[in-house]
Amino acid sequence: MSNMKELVNKYDAVALFSGGLDSILAMRVIMDQGLRVLGLNFCSPFFGNPENVEKWRQLYGIEVIPVDITEDMLALIKNGPKNGFGSALNPCIDCHTLMATKAREIMEELNAKFIISGEVLWQRPMSQRPDALNIVHRDSKAKGLLLRPLSALKMEPTEVELSGLVDRNRLLGIYGRGRIEQLQLAKDYGFTEIPGSGGGCILTERTSSGRLWAIFREFEHPTGEDFLLAKAGRFFFHAGHILAINKTVEHLELLLACQKPSDVTMELADYMGPFALGRSEQKWDEATIKEAATLMASYANKAIRNLPEGTPLRVLVKHNGEEQIISVVPNRNTLFQEAKWETAAEALKAINKRMTDLRVADKQEKFNTWISRKIYKRQKQEQQENKD
Repeated sequence: MSNMKELVNKYDAVALFSGGLDSILAMRVIMDQGLRVLGLNFCSPFFGNPENVEKWRQLYGIEVIPVDITEDMLALIKNGPKNGFGSALNPCIDCHTLMATKAREIMEELNAKFIISGEVLWQRPMSQRPDALNIVHRDSKAKGLLLRPLSALKMEPTEVELSGLVDRNRLLGIYGRGRIEQLQLAKDYGFTEIPGSGGGCILTERTSSGRLWAIFREFEHPTGEDFLLAKAGRFFFHAGHILAINKTVEHLELLLACQKPSDVTMELADYMGPFALGRSEQKWDEATIKEAATLMASYANKAIRNLPEGTPLRVLVKHNGEEQIISVVPNRNTLFQEAKWETAAEALKAINKRMTDLRVADKQEKFNTWISRKIYKRQKQEQQENKD
């Protein structure tokens, strides 16, 4: 991330920037008023594209810096989002609140005056309802500071509009799930490359969510690097261990790039075949290594086709700087389970219920406190009247 001290007093606003079309347009609409805007591309293992900063500048004429919020996101998901998960492992309302909070802190650090976001009213059913947008305002303490230029005319004016810093008449009133107006605006700006409407968050994908949840479940202290393994081909777990097996050359390159000294790696000793990487916070015992090797070998399709059924395959295992070769009969019926969405869905359903119960209890407590205060005030008033 850029040195923040170098950016102080250089911008009027900071923007929550996903890299999607809406966030680009939101920045340009405000920049059209002669205001200086800095995009904040929040990054984690689940979203963010810091490698595109220069590309965004060249294609769209905008300034963007990456902001890593990995630790905050891991804590948010592991502890359970206050407003629950969406249709997958996506804690959208709490995630947007986190980003708005971070944006407010950076805004204050840079002496900027307000925050903008590319959110469009009613575009997404969970996070862009009016009540959800208001929750983000409230919980991020950005009410009056957070402006949504694309839907501003459908919302109450913010302080920067009322003060005249931003001309409300030059803002937009887009709402709903269609993109006709955004695409026309992109055409008017002369964009030669038009991105999608979102920032590509894998937490919204059910297949990815099943794998990501397995990591949260199996590891007590997961790190950002652990979640990169979920992007590599086939993914399995067992008793605190995870196993990723490549399908493609790209998956292989990812696994090699993610490899740690404490990981177990496996490949066939005598034939071409898949590559497997195992990771755990616990010690790998010989039985677990053999189970993983047995499963990995079952995906050596070419070797299996060319050998008699039941023929053992030799697997080269590397772990903690040591190598060994073990023989296994390929078999997919092992202790390792494939990470599936259905498993995660049951757990997330229980978490959502727990978080809902907590919200209801909190509201009830606040209501009871309010009632108690009303009764206390009435009693004090009655006592005063009796004295008089």
